[in-house]
Amino acid sequence: MESVDAKKMPGQRETGGGALLVVVDNALDRERFGSRLRAQGYVVTEAAGGNEAMGILRRERVDLVLLDNAMPEMSGPDVLRAIKADERLRDIPVIMISGVEEVGGVAASIGLGAADYVASPFDPVLLRARIEACLENKRLREQEVAFLRQIQREKAHSDQLVNVVIPLGVSLLEERDLNRLLERVLMEATKLAGADGGTLYLRTADNQLRFMMVRNASLNIIMGGTSGVEVPFPALRLYDAQTGVPNHSHVACHAALTGETVNIPDAYFADRFDFHGTKTFDQQTGYRSQSFLTVPLRNQHREVIGVLQLINAMDPETKRVIAFDRALQQCVESLSQIAAAALENLIRQS
Repeated sequence: MESVDAKKMPGQRETGGGALLVVVDNALDRERFGSRLRAQGYVVTEAAGGNEAMGILRRERVDLVLLDNAMPEMSGPDVLRAIKADERLRDIPVIMISGVEEVGGVAASIGLGAADYVASPFDPVLLRARIEACLENKRLREQEVAFLRQIQREKAHSDQLVNVVIPLGVSLLEERDLNRLLERVLMEATKLAGADGGTLYLRTADNQLRFMMVRNASLNIIMGGTSGVEVPFPALRLYDAQTGVPNHSHVACHAALTGETVNIPDAYFADRFDFHGTKTFDQQTGYRSQSFLTVPLRNQHREVIGVLQLINAMDPETKRVIAFDRALQQCVESLSQIAAAALENLIRQS
């Protein structure tokens, strides 16, 4: 039975966590704040002035800033303005540190976007309470933003299904050239999922997966289809030639044998499948194969006639490799069903 920490109710946030930046020009005051906050479990970075603080904020992750209101080099309000003017930093909560006589300056800083203030010399209990309140508000805002983004993604995926996948499927069904059809299926699937590349296999009568198309944008690889370049890789056997044991160690074969989609965030940490060939390819090319989406192509009788495998989903903003989005996976699966029908129809006619 799963245990529950008796000191903390389920769902309650544990205090004392977070990366704080203390910006105070006086060395003794800075050390006083830093030592107290570290003792409370926070990760604390210190800065003696505004320019140093801005450099740290742009290099490191900071959850909250404690900012001295009166500093000679760059005043607290000036630092606050710089933080709020930077799109990457503006959501970091800032708590102003002020002397009792600086109430007017603190009010101005609140107007500039500071989340709260503490008076110096500070009350440790009050300081911690205000820090925790600001961190909790930040967490709630981040959850809200993430929720809104998820809604936007789901709407975009729904729009793609209606406006992209279905019209594309109709177009694929009208294609009369097998090589062009294979090429279009792979190209449209990579575009739909934001993938860097992919492979399209067709199942042969002797239970093998034959490489029909291979594309990789980063490596500028285009094989099969209308490229005129033969795919040099040998077909994958779905069953061992000697024992007849099904080949579930290769992810594409597993998808073909089970009819299941496999979504792998990072192939190098996927113990279920053998990615030895992938790692060898990476060593030879300098590439890093990471996320995989392997989708069976099933005809109207639910028989698998091929496999579509996409590699390395790319974040459109950061251009970094990410896992394939589950909602986009559903769009690719819908496209794969239509592609299977188009392929089977064309193969039957040829």
